[in-house]
Amino acid sequence: MKANKKWLAVLSAAALVTAVCPLSVSAESENLPKVRIVIENQTLSADSGADWTGTLVDEWVTMDENAAAKELFLAVLEEHHYTQQGAEFDYITEINGLSAEDGGAMGGWMILLDDWITDEYFSAYTAESGKIENGDTLCFAYSCGWGADLGYDWSGSDTTLSEVVFSAGALSPSFAAEIFDYTLTLPEGTETLTVQPVVGNKAYRAKVYANTYTPAEKGTDYKVGQSISVSDGDTIIIGVANEAWMQSNYNNAVESVYTFRINQPVQPIDTQVQAVESMIAAIGTVTKESGSAIEQAQRAFEALNEEQKQQVSNAAVLEEAIKAYAALSEDQTVLSVAELRETYPAAVTENPVYGNEWDIINLCRFGLATEEMKQHYIESVRQAVTEQDSAVLSSTRSTVNAGVVTALTACGADASNFYGFDLTAPLCDLDYVQKQGVNGAVYALIALDTHDYPTVDTAVRDQLIAAILAAQEQDGGWTIDTWTGVDDGSDADMTAMALQALAPYAADRAEVAKAVDKALTFLSAQQNDKGQFCSYGSYDSESCAQVLMALCALAADPDSDERFIKNGKTVYDGLMAFYRAEENGFAHLENGDANYLSTYQGYAAAAAYYRFTMKQTAYFDMTDTTLTVLKETEQPTESSESSENSQKESPSVPSAESSSVPAVSVPADSVKTGDSMPLYVLGGVMLLSAAVILGVRKRTKS
Repeated sequence: MKANKKWLAVLSAAALVTAVCPLSVSAESENLPKVRIVIENQTLSADSGADWTGTLVDEWVTMDENAAAKELFLAVLEEHHYTQQGAEFDYITEINGLSAEDGGAMGGWMILLDDWITDEYFSAYTAESGKIENGDTLCFAYSCGWGADLGYDWSGSDTTLSEVVFSAGALSPSFAAEIFDYTLTLPEGTETLTVQPVVGNKAYRAKVYANTYTPAEKGTDYKVGQSISVSDGDTIIIGVANEAWMQSNYNNAVESVYTFRINQPVQPIDTQVQAVESMIAAIGTVTKESGSAIEQAQRAFEALNEEQKQQVSNAAVLEEAIKAYAALSEDQTVLSVAELRETYPAAVTENPVYGNEWDIINLCRFGLATEEMKQHYIESVRQAVTEQDSAVLSSTRSTVNAGVVTALTACGADASNFYGFDLTAPLCDLDYVQKQGVNGAVYALIALDTHDYPTVDTAVRDQLIAAILAAQEQDGGWTIDTWTGVDDGSDADMTAMALQALAPYAADRAEVAKAVDKALTFLSAQQNDKGQFCSYGSYDSESCAQVLMALCALAADPDSDERFIKNGKTVYDGLMAFYRAEENGFAHLENGDANYLSTYQGYAAAAAYYRFTMKQTAYFDMTDTTLTVLKETEQPTESSESSENSQKESPSVPSAESSSVPAVSVPADSVKTGDSMPLYVLGGVMLLSAAVILGVRKRTKS
């Protein structure tokens, strides 16, 4: 039976990646239940033969009472034009070209459900059965060792936690796997808490409860990242390997139950001071990995009043640590924005197609796109729209239309009359746009304002502006993280995006100007001493990139605006800390590797900043580009080249019939605007054969 469990896990795979990444929310309504779909490869490197690495998909999708994990997975892949093999056989052998055999004899795709590798087949996980619920995360993770490299031991019986992460508070005693009772002391005023348990063996599932341990009752647990209301005397309970969650107990594992009693006293001044002193002492020798500890200690120190700060005996140690860490960060060479423009990755200059909107937009706005590149992209969109025979490019994600409208405009094609389709029209439908909440409204307004589109009524813009303003938080910012139903405050990323949409109206509309000023005050307070910004708990490149784009859109000079210069560091300085010269791209986190999502956003910010320094129109203000109406039977007569980016007159963009560019089939690996990296597709015949072989091996080992 142990062999059965191993192969069930390999064939049906399942687990949550605990690192928090920026999310792309796709939902019919903010009030409907959602499931997070993650697809990633963190184990097989490109050097070892992987077609792609990192995170391919990370987004929330709407589910209903008939939802099934398989259908949600397939719908997300279809939305992104990604391929898969094997889902129909309950064994995924390939996702977008990365196949089970690529990682060797023990390679394959594992499906993780909330950090747990499941023990049933893929098709068993449905809303009707209660095996997937609102807030669950389904992660399709690649493994090179039957899950061992993901923390899975099919034959082990250890059900203890290796770690538990609370969003606030201090444990007593310090956490250890073999200790099951704790006191969690929370800072005064803490009203909510998030809990993230990490099991030592992902063969066993962990669930979180508040005050009452009810493992047999579905839907009573709290998901990772979901806020739990707490007060003094409450109890957080984490159970691992309860029989209610397992199909069978193959290894005679004994359930582990951890209890954390909440203690929330009003701390006297000396206790708060001592806590800060302990945090400073814990920094130790400053290395490139010390950023989090230094930042935590600095925030705690700044939260003290002046009298308390005077009592911190090692405050000078903190000051020296900040300086030492800044010096380490300055070791890298910071390119000027003009130099950065010259490094634009060669990989994206090979004729981007439909799905690679940000690549072609960046190339156009940098002034690097050739007419051939523009024509190639335009032709790929023509084929996609003609094939769908609809101006609505996605039934649930208006940002797809917004990205394509923006990209076509950048290329000089009139998106309101594109081979007989008005691609701007869906963005004028507020019900459709707001399926993606404020994110949909923001990018719809940006797209409609890229040029003087006569088909867009003023009332539509007024409605979109009103929707964005209505979503502004009390602290001045905006947030996209609304799935829990709890207001967790604003984040820099979404706030900066909203500012880019509102920028054209700040000078003429008092209500917009007021909202913009409030948002800039919020953002200024979020910037750290390295010039960086934080979203979802981490200082990341994407937040820096979006803030830089917002400042340029508002004509606020990033080099001299004192609100956005901290410790001598500008937003551009903060962004460049994530630049990886050896990889010719940007990383998500400072200690991470470059990836596509971070790279295209980093270069979008660079393009916006470059245009600002060159006194050109803003990144999304494409009125400097002449638009051409494209028709099946007519030859366009106007060039789309920007007069600011080129002194030479470019040839006109041909119609579909007369184009000398070869026909471009829309690749299955194309990505939508705002999604992950474009990839290349491998065949599925050998992969399906592998599925059959694995099935035979499973039966012979049972």
